[in-house]
Amino acid sequence: MSYREDIVNAVRRSFLPQLHFLFRGTFGGYAISHTTADEYVLTAHCSEQAIEDILERLGFSRNPIAALKVRVDGNTSEGSWVWRPSLLADEQLHIVLHDLENRSGVDVYAHWECSWIRHPYRHYFARGYDAETGVALARYWLIDGEELECGSGINYEIDNSLARWLSERLWLSYYRVEEGMGSLRSKLPFVDGVEKQQIIERDGERDSVSPTIPGAP
Repeated sequence: MSYREDIVNAVRRSFLPQLHFLFRGTFGGYAISHTTADEYVLTAHCSEQAIEDILERLGFSRNPIAALKVRVDGNTSEGSWVWRPSLLADEQLHIVLHDLENRSGVDVYAHWECSWIRHPYRHYFARGYDAETGVALARYWLIDGEELECGSGINYEIDNSLARWLSERLWLSYYRVEEGMGSLRSKLPFVDGVEKQQIIERDGERDSVSPTIPGAP
């Protein structure tokens, strides 16, 4: 990753949480959204740069204006890439990269969605969002096309372990409990407590996520 790209990522990680607070308070919008377990494609045992080189070779382009993606464990995304059949295509494949904690490697996530160029409103409010299709397409390009294994010689795995599934659910449960306790404290007399909503549910759409989650315990 170049120095310029590092700067772009750093700005997004510091600036977008501030926009998130502003958007939530004005029109119920968001600048941060949640990377979900349903979007998980694979884990590649290589550097982020190696995966980004592959995506660029496959015709993906960087997507710096996308909302900052955060998992419920606080892991903030390091890369956002998009592929469209053409510039004015109705839909796009969005790939998000999360560096592994305490070891070398990258978790790859994907979803299919309306293109923000052609349908900005539908894109922003997650109309047509489809994690299953996005995962299938990403695996088709990276695995079935043998781009990882043969084209680049990168080791990878699809971690469908119980531990990974439990981790996602336990973190979600933790934040649900925190929200419940915050709400209870706010209703009790002589107890100083303010509810800080972590998982922001949106009717019939993909949930957004509170900017207080990055770096949470």
